Amino acid sequence: MKKDVLVRVKGVQTNDLGEKDTIELITPGQLFIRPDSYYILYNETEISGMEGTTTSLKVEPSRVTLNRMGTSTQKQTFEKGVLNQGCYVTPYGTMHISVIPSKVQVDLTDMGGSINLEYELQVGQEKISNNELSIIVTSH
Repeated sequence: MKKDVLVRVKGVQTNDLGEKDTIELITPGQLFIRPDSYYILYNETEISGMEGTTTSLKVEPSRVTLNRMGTSTQKQTFEKGVLNQGCYVTPYGTMHISVIPSKVQVDLTDMGGSINLEYELQVGQEKISNNELSIIVTSH
């Protein structure tokens, strides 16, 4: 089953100096309902710096898999306490990034809901920032 939804994505990145960088995106998307998971699909915009990219999220009770396709490509899995390495390919080059999630909270139903992620972001083996990602899905 597929539903048209509104997707609100809010990301907060905090560097080692305590400086915060916040980005917020509200965009139409689709929620696909599967027996053991949900899929959220939306197009990135100029605000996120990834215009021309489609993001899909596979949402399971304790794991979220991000998959970006288009001008930027990335596949990253968020599972609490599990280091996940991936490549982030942009028109400007490729970065090897890793995430170590400390929080993966999923509260999603057929009507919508929320996903909250907290994780350390590393490029190569070096910590870049602590990140919080909140995704809220609401029906039209």
